[in-house]
Amino acid sequence: MALKITRVIMSGIVKRKYNKETGLYMKSFTYPLNSISKVLPYEYNRVTMLNIFKEFYPRQWKELVSRYQYYTDKDKNLKKNGKRTRFHHKKPEDFLFGLAKTEQIMSHRFIEEHKKRFNEFVREHEYNKFKEDRKIKNDIYHKNIAENNKLAQNLEPLYIDLFISQYHRKGVTIQEKLEIVNEVKKFNCNKSIRFLQKLNDSERNNQVRREAFNHLQKSGVYVKLRKNFKGKQKEYHIERDQFIVTPSDLIKRLNSNSIQRKKSFDVFISHSYHDNDKALILKNSLNNHKLSVYLDWTSDNDFLRREVASNYTKLVLMERIKQSKVVIFLRSEKSINTNLEISSPWIEMELSFAKKINKRILCINLLGGDSPFEEVSFTLNNDNFRIHKESIEDIYSHINKSFQSKHTHYNECKLL
Repeated sequence: MALKITRVIMSGIVKRKYNKETGLYMKSFTYPLNSISKVLPYEYNRVTMLNIFKEFYPRQWKELVSRYQYYTDKDKNLKKNGKRTRFHHKKPEDFLFGLAKTEQIMSHRFIEEHKKRFNEFVREHEYNKFKEDRKIKNDIYHKNIAENNKLAQNLEPLYIDLFISQYHRKGVTIQEKLEIVNEVKKFNCNKSIRFLQKLNDSERNNQVRREAFNHLQKSGVYVKLRKNFKGKQKEYHIERDQFIVTPSDLIKRLNSNSIQRKKSFDVFISHSYHDNDKALILKNSLNNHKLSVYLDWTSDNDFLRREVASNYTKLVLMERIKQSKVVIFLRSEKSINTNLEISSPWIEMELSFAKKINKRILCINLLGGDSPFEEVSFTLNNDNFRIHKESIEDIYSHINKSFQSKHTHYNECKLL
């Protein structure tokens, strides 16, 4: 009985906090809506209003959609566990048009007053001025989001559930938790977002919780920084780890029964560091086809920093090639010298090792001429690789041959 009363009290506290936060959040729309009301056309309706809001305030709209999904997921989880739902967040459009300011703008009286004072010349001038101002701010916002997410892969890896389950295992250290958080941050997918949101909500270690919050905020996802736990601070709450790791640390993990050993990749991209921008474009193109990619400076950016490169780095790359289904060589003037020889000892090592273990090697040939490897058919337009259908089907065919073994390996990992 006492436990039931405690749960009711706690749910009441959570609901009051939610209502208070929602009230403040609703007020944050007042300024954007006031601004929009000054540039509305002579005739407007809900659709007009919504489209203008999305155009000029994409960050606020994205945040609203994210907030709706966040609290809807919380209610679904409560219901799944036999508890009463408590948030009941309105759908984004209903939330926007349920605001007092929006109701005022959509009222008959406001519309009539708007028509009386409407001047097409003044409106066009104000609209263009407002549009230019918002474009500058939105470009900065989108640039910051793109910069934060550019190294991440836009798909859900097969092993993400395994990583998340490892986070909650008994006896996990702060360094291990930070490692898992870093791995999850390398992917833009719903599971990674939900996991980080849960950490921001409930993780009691201040460093880990802040890591989750910072990444979500920089990614443009709705998140509210939770205050530190009140009362006496336990050692775990304030424990910190600098997480300074090296290739030597990673090879130790790869040679043990760690999460790093459970990874798998569809494609390993071998390239010159001078072609990093092109490698990122290729990564995004392959992600669009649901193919996971290994790029040493993004996939292992916490372990393989250039200033600590060593023989251990070579060993790591060999292991990552083993974990990949296909190697794609990015052949360019930066990776091939004037004698048409591979100019980088790292690329030479990667391709030689791939040959040694009979790993299939394909080639994106930016240089033209003959290539010693099977070529991937592609078109490069506006900094975008469009890999032709026949080449994608060929890559899928090769990868699918090993799908069963990969699936079996994943199931074995879950049992560990």
